[in-house]
Amino acid sequence: MDALLINYRDPLFAVLLIAGMVFVIAFVSYWWGVYVKSSKSRRLQRFLHRFETHGVKKSLESMPYSPAITQPLVLLAKAYEKSGEYNSAIEIGLYLLKHCKDEALTYELMELVGTTYMHAGFLERARTIFLQILKSNPRNRKVLNDLMVVYERLQDFKRAKEVIEPLEAMGVDVESLKLYLELKIVLTDSLLEHEQKVQKIVSLYEKHGKYERIVFEYLLKNEPGRAWEMIKEKDIERMIDIFWFLPASYLDYDKIKESPKLSALYGARGDIERFRPVGWFLIDMLGHLRKTGFDRATLQFAYLCRKCKQQFPVPFERCPRCLALDSVVVEREITKAESETGYNFL
Repeated sequence: MDALLINYRDPLFAVLLIAGMVFVIAFVSYWWGVYVKSSKSRRLQRFLHRFETHGVKKSLESMPYSPAITQPLVLLAKAYEKSGEYNSAIEIGLYLLKHCKDEALTYELMELVGTTYMHAGFLERARTIFLQILKSNPRNRKVLNDLMVVYERLQDFKRAKEVIEPLEAMGVDVESLKLYLELKIVLTDSLLEHEQKVQKIVSLYEKHGKYERIVFEYLLKNEPGRAWEMIKEKDIERMIDIFWFLPASYLDYDKIKESPKLSALYGARGDIERFRPVGWFLIDMLGHLRKTGFDRATLQFAYLCRKCKQQFPVPFERCPRCLALDSVVVEREITKAESETGYNFL
């Protein structure tokens, strides 16, 4: 029996043994990599199949796919997304994902589709896609930020706050984000008593001096006495629309008379008779019109994002377009006052 075996002490036997082991390991590793890649591709296709829609998809499916049309279609999808034609952008993205073989481009397209779903309001779909991307690329800052925005819009501020941790670990300045989410958590916490909410948001505002629109909008509606005590002259212009639409029953006339800007504002609105110009061109003009007996003029507001310069008809805490926080600039113009009639269908 021993004669049939090569002497294990022979150096040639050791070399052959090592070479054989290297070959077996390389062979197994190669095919394991092929299997993992194939399995990953199948899982991704099954995942994306859940989001299939119908529309321009039929036109795309009838067109033979070629790698040369990938980039033009990506640009077209981005153009659709920016113009608000979300359904077309999503269908182009899903069509490309079905045929794309490049892993880096696949995740870029998934990010585009997820962002489009987010802007279109399909928040659960966007959340699912962002989580799928982060499984393979957990350090993707844009996807992490978009996922946090999705959680915000779902009113799940505690999960949004959890997303801040990896961003902070990557060196992103998240102090403003932390403060914003802390304020939202306090305001939406149903277990907190009203007095506790007031105490916490006042404490946060006095400490950081930011997000005054969120703080004063809540206080003026729920604790107006405290709000009038805290208001500063320098903050009035940024919140001019909030003060303009405030019902007369919430006004503190003593505080208004002490403040030149508030006196001008409510004089222009007609709540007080005394009027003092303060250098606000439109407010001063409206006040003079009212003083001469013309009361058919009022203020109309628009809201501009300081970062992307997009204008919106309603106020925002986070820009709907570029997602910048606390970037709202209130623009105003004089318009003709129109009497509105409400109809009750109940």
